[in-house]
Amino acid sequence: MNISILYPLDKIGKKLCERLQEEWEEVYCDESMVRGEKYLDIRIKDKNSDIIRILNSAGVINNCINRDLVSSILNMNRISYDNLANELINRYYEIAIFDLQTVYIRTRINKAGQKFKYIKESENSKIVEVAKKVVHLLGLDFACITIALTAKRKIKVMKINSAPVLRERDINSIVKRIHKIFLYEDKDIKLGADPEFMMINTKTGKMVSASQFFPREGIIGCDNIRVPNRQQRPVAEVRPRPDTSPMELMTNIKKALGTASRMAPYRNVKWVAGSQPIPGYSIGGHIHFSNIELNAALLRALDNYIGIPVFLIENQETAIKRRRKYGYIGDYRLKDYGGFEYRTPGSWLVSQEIATAVICLAKIVASCYPSLSRNYLNNVAAQKAFYSGNQAYFRPSFLSIWADIQNTDLYDLYAEELQVLYTMIMDGTCWDEKMDFRKTWKITSGAKRNYGQKKTSTNATVQSRPTTRNTPRRISSRSTRSTRVRSSSNRAVSRDRRAPNPTSGRITGSGRVRTTVTIRQ
Repeated sequence: MNISILYPLDKIGKKLCERLQEEWEEVYCDESMVRGEKYLDIRIKDKNSDIIRILNSAGVINNCINRDLVSSILNMNRISYDNLANELINRYYEIAIFDLQTVYIRTRINKAGQKFKYIKESENSKIVEVAKKVVHLLGLDFACITIALTAKRKIKVMKINSAPVLRERDINSIVKRIHKIFLYEDKDIKLGADPEFMMINTKTGKMVSASQFFPREGIIGCDNIRVPNRQQRPVAEVRPRPDTSPMELMTNIKKALGTASRMAPYRNVKWVAGSQPIPGYSIGGHIHFSNIELNAALLRALDNYIGIPVFLIENQETAIKRRRKYGYIGDYRLKDYGGFEYRTPGSWLVSQEIATAVICLAKIVASCYPSLSRNYLNNVAAQKAFYSGNQAYFRPSFLSIWADIQNTDLYDLYAEELQVLYTMIMDGTCWDEKMDFRKTWKITSGAKRNYGQKKTSTNATVQSRPTTRNTPRRISSRSTRSTRVRSSSNRAVSRDRRAPNPTSGRITGSGRVRTTVTIRQ
């Protein structure tokens, strides 16, 4: 892969260029101007590839210099920028990020801010998370983010520097990372998913909690969201076995849904998906990736080539509400197994066709991301359109996005499955969050009972009245007693019988037959 890096023409820039020339034969360093400042345009040539990866283009460097633009983008994403409002500062942090990897974290240890202490990422992971998010939202590949931590434990972004100060060891770390970029190899990406859905009682219109049917763990489970002051967990989660084939993953998802249907076999319970099918409850269609390392270019490709197409078929009325907390631009989470999950789309379980298309698209984007380099989301207008649900803003860009997807090596394998996305976007139609999605998945439980229906007793308790003997004296009522007699074939009512003979005795409120037996002695 060919690589281009823009870095200021200073002592660090020259050192970086020299270090790269030691590693590669064909490294060229030319001068260029960005906003009146001299920069080094460092280019690493790869004779075996036509793909070029640009690390910090002139456009995104210009964006970072524009404080109004930076403020608008970060505030739109609920990140406070350069607004201390007379708050006391506990500490300043400087976090250098390169290709979504932490180069260093240092904190100022004196009031003058002239001395620094370098700390580990684990010592303040939240600060690092915010720094990486800032770098991604601005379209940068590397930068140093200065963050203030206030006395009230609030995080404030103070400064973005697209040319971080680097020590010798930092330059070596960056060179190693550039080696990984240069030696990119096409791997067979493994896909997984944990899409969510919710359940509604069609008779009452009320939510049915998933925790009534599903355990916390397993192929079908309930999530960790708990309703306040209750023990129920309302959202169901599908956890199929991952696979390198998107079609096999779809088979595993359908099997998991079949298992869920047997665990909740009620005909009056509707299953719904989307962004917020029940007011106040947001759900997502998380896609998992392994056998690949997350980097800045991959995350941008996921946003532009999955995030935007799914955005264009979502129900924006509910998607807007979901994005207030979940599903923002570049929403991801690293996982313990070494991969990561992409969390921006809503739950695509709404139909089997849509789910198949999204999973096939995920396979293409993750496998071919170096050639999917467009970025439509690193400006104020685009991000405002995304969060406000303005689909018309992105429609003119869709044909270019789709053309890039069609030009990938994998497109022909999944062209038929992807057609539903293209058709829906061109027709301007959105998915239906009110429909019971089991119909499109052709999943039936065969159940005949309704949720909430009381079970009828199948046992009948009978008190039989045997014949009385003639006795010379009358027995008082105190000597009268009742006995339960197990039914026999000659005058009996079976315990398994559902409808006892109404003439054999009085039917009580519980449905049991009771006759009074008086025995005279």
